[in-house]
Amino acid sequence: MDTAQTIHQRRASVDLLKQHNDNSSSIVNFDSATCTPSANNTTRRDSMAITAIPTTDSDKKPPLPESKDSSTTKSKVDSQQPLTFSTRHPWLMGWNSEDWWPCWIGLFLFAMVAIAVHYDIPAAHFQTWSSNPFDSLHGTGNYDLFVLFPLQGLLVWLALWAIGAKAWKQFPQGYLVVYALSFLSKWLAAQKSIKSASLGDSIWAILFGTVLRNAIGGKALPDGRSKPLVPWLKVAQQTELYIAISLVLLCIDFTVLKPLAPRALFVSWIDTPTLFVVVAILGVSLLKIDLQTAMIMSGATFICGSSAAIALSASLGAGSKADLPIAIISVFTIPSIIALPYIAKAIGISAKVAGAWFGGCIDSTGAVIAAATIYGDVGNVAVETSAVVKMVQNVLIGPISVGVAIVWTKREERRARALHSSLEDETLRSKSDFKPVPYGSMLWARFPKFVLGFVLTAILFNTVVPSEDRATVNTFSFMVGEWFSTMSFVSIGLGLQFHELRRDARLLLKLTALYAIAQLVDILSTLGLSYVAFELI
Repeated sequence: MDTAQTIHQRRASVDLLKQHNDNSSSIVNFDSATCTPSANNTTRRDSMAITAIPTTDSDKKPPLPESKDSSTTKSKVDSQQPLTFSTRHPWLMGWNSEDWWPCWIGLFLFAMVAIAVHYDIPAAHFQTWSSNPFDSLHGTGNYDLFVLFPLQGLLVWLALWAIGAKAWKQFPQGYLVVYALSFLSKWLAAQKSIKSASLGDSIWAILFGTVLRNAIGGKALPDGRSKPLVPWLKVAQQTELYIAISLVLLCIDFTVLKPLAPRALFVSWIDTPTLFVVVAILGVSLLKIDLQTAMIMSGATFICGSSAAIALSASLGAGSKADLPIAIISVFTIPSIIALPYIAKAIGISAKVAGAWFGGCIDSTGAVIAAATIYGDVGNVAVETSAVVKMVQNVLIGPISVGVAIVWTKREERRARALHSSLEDETLRSKSDFKPVPYGSMLWARFPKFVLGFVLTAILFNTVVPSEDRATVNTFSFMVGEWFSTMSFVSIGLGLQFHELRRDARLLLKLTALYAIAQLVDILSTLGLSYVAFELI
């Protein structure tokens, strides 16, 4: 490409940046392939991100659009710019967005849980069964599902209606399918042999979702892309919404944290931020994974699995890149659940050290408790210690998400300035031609709002709920959150097609290798820190 054409294309790109700044009251998502605003605003996190420069695997030389003149480019921008909440209903931006609805739904359900506990209503729980599946439904608390099932659906449906989601009217049909697969996953996971093998509902949910997706997806389109899901099922595939609600419902008891908190902080916070950065850099430099995916994979491994993956994808404005890391973690967590308790007994470490070890290096909260239960010490010391360490580690979601959002925002702004300053036409270098993307607006747009809901729930749990009810409220709230979490795993499965995995086999292998390296480092470093914290200090 000659110099004149290059300069011409760069001018077109700057025109787009100028157009974006002139309309700074709107949040526009730029298409990473064309450097133009995308008309698709259905993706939750991507639609909430303000992007000055595309962030793809070809970051070094992003493709620029060709335009005959700036006026043509500006008209194209106007025609493609999607209607956002800020342009349609500015007064609604304070509460009616996909970022905030997990908070409202989670807080409402937390209040309902507290009321249910006050009136001695038991939590739904699948009993362990051996040969007769219906034995699992004998618990009196399972009658709650007759209320919980429609209530969860109505709340999510209300959120989709409020934000004007595409095909929101068809949500009940898709919700029935997603909930049915979630129910089947939990039911199957309660089988005695399956439960003893630590094959939790998350594995079955992803499997069932994937099978359904490939059964109804058919063959790939001629260009290799998957056929889109039918609208009534697509609208119920709300992966991030479901898991964000489950995080808001995660209660943290400060009284349980207090005696173990200093040691738990030592185990959880000393190495986690450092390893998160180091392994992400390793993924980019050694395995040639794009930076966003490497950061999501690293954060999911070192912090708390799918929850961290969703939070980081929100901070990076890359929601769709969390699916593969979540699927990998869900599958490869199983060996850790089974192996680590037996290794702990074999090397003769104490129950507290073992619990801290499990809590610090196993990805998800449910998997941590499963491993500690398999360890099976007298008094459940390992279970208690592992839960505290994992809760303390979960708190890192907020600070790291904000930190990543800040760093990524500054990176994009620097790249935008670099592109602008590289133009050879001096008339385009004036300050009036380029205004930096508002830093505060970008940071706030990318900050995962459910973290605020998570903090508010913890405050209410420790100040409003009576101390004698907290254990019961915690269990009940966790149960409700787990239903949303399982539905998110079904949604992940609905996004996976076998032919796409074959097409992305190279990325899948790279991410698996990165996870294996990260997990090995995490296991060894956390074991050392746990021993120091609970034996030497």
